[in-house]
Amino acid sequence: MYNVKGMSPILRHALESFEHGVFHYLDDTEIGRKFALLHIDHSIELILKEKVARLGQSIFKKDGKTIGVYDAYTILENHSISIPEKPRLEDLHDFRNIVQHKGLTPDEHTTEFYITVAYNFVKRFLHDEMGIELDTYLPRPYIRAMEGLEPEEGKLADEVKRRLLDSEQLFSSGAYEMAVISAFTGLEIAIRNKFKDSKPSPLVNLFRQLVDEGKVDENVWARFKHVTQLRNKAAHTGGGISREQAREALNDLNGIVDILPS
Repeated sequence: MYNVKGMSPILRHALESFEHGVFHYLDDTEIGRKFALLHIDHSIELILKEKVARLGQSIFKKDGKTIGVYDAYTILENHSISIPEKPRLEDLHDFRNIVQHKGLTPDEHTTEFYITVAYNFVKRFLHDEMGIELDTYLPRPYIRAMEGLEPEEGKLADEVKRRLLDSEQLFSSGAYEMAVISAFTGLEIAIRNKFKDSKPSPLVNLFRQLVDEGKVDENVWARFKHVTQLRNKAAHTGGGISREQAREALNDLNGIVDILPS
């Protein structure tokens, strides 16, 4: 960690947590992926709190506890600070909770997706909102390793297929929530690649645009909405999903990917 003199304790802790998260991610082990999600999710929460404090607002509530990540999002939005990455960062937070509270092992490629989202957000947000360059604080070997995470254009189709295959392996092992999340991530990569030159937008809006343009029909739209509900149930609820629901979701996700316009 470099140049920490004069830095607030919150920001210093945030950058330390982020560095530790990247270290564990690059360890490329199951336990490393778990700690990567925990540390990096925590670092994002602290970075958001740092920005709230820089706006002149207290990060403490009446009971003496600090605000949570969702409180921070609300405060920043009230100050007209746009966070287009918010939907995926909230998914990361929920994914982290599944890993922590259910003791599940995050699969390699879904972890890669969320860590990449988090890395790109931290790099952008520190620059845009705080005038801080991430490569000033993160060790250079980490920067070089993380900057190469985005799949090359020619390999993107293989990347989607790999995630769908991973989801089948997770399903066979009984990790139904992880299986659905992994497959949905593959679908999201495929869809967002088609709008890579557009302004960041919620996935549902991008898919609806495909419908409005006549590239997929209303039946596929209905399947997409249904599988999105199953994916959200897998990611956001404590009860999880059944084997039958997971199988249904995987079948739909594979089918949708197959018929997406090239």
